[in-house]
Amino acid sequence: MYFKVWLKSKAADRVLSPLRKQLIELIEEESTLLEIGCGTGDLLFQSAPKISSGYGVDIDQGMIEFAESKRKENNFKHLAFECIDALQLAPRKFDIATSTLCLHELPEKKACDLLKLMVDNSKIVLIADYTEAKSTLGKMSIEFDELLSGHYRNYKHYRKCGEIPSYAGKIGATVQQEIASVIEGISIWRISKHAMT
Repeated sequence: MYFKVWLKSKAADRVLSPLRKQLIELIEEESTLLEIGCGTGDLLFQSAPKISSGYGVDIDQGMIEFAESKRKENNFKHLAFECIDALQLAPRKFDIATSTLCLHELPEKKACDLLKLMVDNSKIVLIADYTEAKSTLGKMSIEFDELLSGHYRNYKHYRKCGEIPSYAGKIGATVQQEIASVIEGISIWRISKHAMT
């Protein structure tokens, strides 16, 4: 197993577990779910008893191999994982599209293109991503993590330009609701297809 995959499955997924539980509470029973940047598939595995089908995509082959192995081990026939750039996906409708801590990592155009893909192919979009942390420790932790992960420039641009609400506005969608996450410095945004008039 690649070190990055091991670290994600043993550390990051555990830290994000309360956030994933919060996201799952927002998912209606028997929904079809698309997850962009699914990593190890943790959200889909946790939501498996609640959803009718789940499809996770990620550009990291090691993450997808881990998720697929776990899917087979647990006999989750209603889940599927694919190593692909989500922008290459054929149009397909889902009840819910989601992404966790993914869009802030990307250049703005690609982040907006991915958000548009999610909005166009689902009834509800749930994005969990960074917002301003309240405490100094929270701010420093996020900044340090972004420096280490190599996304710092994109993260700083994301914060400066207005985060997910700004990206939603740029693609003609609107944020229906912002929910404070149980993890400091992360919000969940519920986004609809068209701006309300």
